[in-house]
Amino acid sequence: TTCVTLINGEGVGPELMSAVQEVFSAAKAPIEWDVHDEFQVSPDNENVAPAILESLRKNRVGLKGPVDSRHWQRDIRKQFNQFAYVSACKNIEGLNSPYGEFDLLIIRDQMEGDYSGIEHHVVPGVMQTIKVCTTAGAQRLARFVFLYATRNNRKKITVAHKTNIMKMTDGNFLEAMQRQADGFKKNIKFEDRYLDTVCLNMLMTPDQPDVITSSSMYGDVMRVLAGSMMGAPGICPGFSVSPLGNVFDCRMKSDLANPTGPLLAAVLMLRHIKQEKYADRIECAIREVYRDTDIRTEDLGGNATVSEFVEAVCERLE
Repeated sequence: TTCVTLINGEGVGPELMSAVQEVFSAAKAPIEWDVHDEFQVSPDNENVAPAILESLRKNRVGLKGPVDSRHWQRDIRKQFNQFAYVSACKNIEGLNSPYGEFDLLIIRDQMEGDYSGIEHHVVPGVMQTIKVCTTAGAQRLARFVFLYATRNNRKKITVAHKTNIMKMTDGNFLEAMQRQADGFKKNIKFEDRYLDTVCLNMLMTPDQPDVITSSSMYGDVMRVLAGSMMGAPGICPGFSVSPLGNVFDCRMKSDLANPTGPLLAAVLMLRHIKQEKYADRIECAIREVYRDTDIRTEDLGGNATVSEFVEAVCERLE
């Protein structure tokens, strides 16, 4: 049995995390949940609650419900040095989407680039934001991208950048990726493209990209784009990467009552802890509901509740 930190989050988060627990119980997955209702210190202090930090340091794996607070998200990234975010974007048969079959990973930086968060006033009426790209940070991300792609049998990595405009920062990022690619030539094809070209190719030939990597803001834009290609922006699962452990989630608003994303994030978590059998069963059950029934939550044009969707998933696990 593996102990997992469960952060309920806010809004519909507790209901969605309860749905995950119900499905895991039906599948008899060997998970013990360390549940945390309070995600921040207090109503007036949006820092991550100390109990959550302690639990994550102990368990080294977590599942998180939606939290809208940008301050909270920055704080947990800083506390745990969450340097990368992986989005696993794969089509779901039965969902209305014009993009056909695709299976795409987007791996982006979380600590540097446009999301460094360094801004100031230069003179009255003039503001400036600083885009930071360190060689050490770019190399760390590059190592992770190529190792993760190798472990997951991915065959092509595309770097999205704008070196035509940002020759130093994006150039440094691209150079780190190119150096890393030299050691993986035998098994992984490597290419680099301008960001706008990568986005165009995602839409025009969605079955062609395999792994896309980029700096922070570029990757965030592509993550939302790819999630929408799945049929709804709030159902694409992912996880934050840290040397202290990974936190799995689905980047969604706290008023989106659809358990699909959190369930798929929990499936990623099961694969991370080498529980492939349970991951396969739960993912198959989710996909069967979409393929074989018309049960859809409101954001997908239906009128099913969270509990009705979960009940349909659990029926397929019996």
